[in-house]
Amino acid sequence: MATTNKITPFLWFNGQAEDAANLYVSVFKNSQIGKVLRNGDAVMVVDFTLDGQPFSALNGGPQFTFNEAVSFVVHCDTQEEVDHFWEKLTADGGEESQCGWLKDKFGVSWQIIPEALPRLLTDPNPATAQRAMMAMMQMRKIEITKLIQDSDAVKTAITIETTVQAPVEKVWRLWTEAAHIQNWNNASDDWHTPKAVNDLRVGGNFVFTMAAKDGSFSFDFNGVYDEVVENRRIAYTIADGRKVVVTFDPTAADGVRVVETFEAENIHSLEMQQAGWQAILDNFKKYTDQH
Repeated sequence: MATTNKITPFLWFNGQAEDAANLYVSVFKNSQIGKVLRNGDAVMVVDFTLDGQPFSALNGGPQFTFNEAVSFVVHCDTQEEVDHFWEKLTADGGEESQCGWLKDKFGVSWQIIPEALPRLLTDPNPATAQRAMMAMMQMRKIEITKLIQDSDAVKTAITIETTVQAPVEKVWRLWTEAAHIQNWNNASDDWHTPKAVNDLRVGGNFVFTMAAKDGSFSFDFNGVYDEVVENRRIAYTIADGRKVVVTFDPTAADGVRVVETFEAENIHSLEMQQAGWQAILDNFKKYTDQH
């Protein structure tokens, strides 16, 4: 029973080795039964492969039984995969457990884990990771949609601000007119906004194309306006569902305090997001001071 793999899981069954191997091969793609070692008519060891991973199953008797100290993790890309493995491995006497764990009818423990789970549990935003943990602890089978919704239920808000020495009417005009947006909407000199479309009204859409000047990368920052109060306040929803509010507060010294509050995303650190948005806001101040 030679194999090219250094390590092969070796499972001890009480007379059910062949039945177990046949079940597992029927559940996993790219799987097959290998060599079967017999003692007369009795099966002693069954070699089988599950999606490229070799296993061996021994009919060793009732002396040892399975427990959760050893389990096999099945990595899934979709809810369809999660549902498939969960249904097949809990059938005919298997048992559901918590947090994506189950036991099949032979007592072998499996973890049916969608890729979204470890990604959310290790999210750089501690609040998102904690919410993912709490959502997981309430589940048996992992439901990806609910996991993401619960993890994203309360977004962290980041607030940045600057003060511009100009009348509020001028600040509003430079902030909202597309031709001006193209001139200040970048965080560094190696980026620019070659295109800006801004339908400034409730329900109106905006699209700002932000691009590296060397042509290596670009993306559209776009969304829909939820509130527009001229010279005072703008609220909008970005395409990914996050909310942003911008307020314009005239000060006594003929200046305007611009405050921008946005919901953080879950990819970059909070510090990186704050620095990036602040850099754009600082560039707006610089542009306004020069015009």
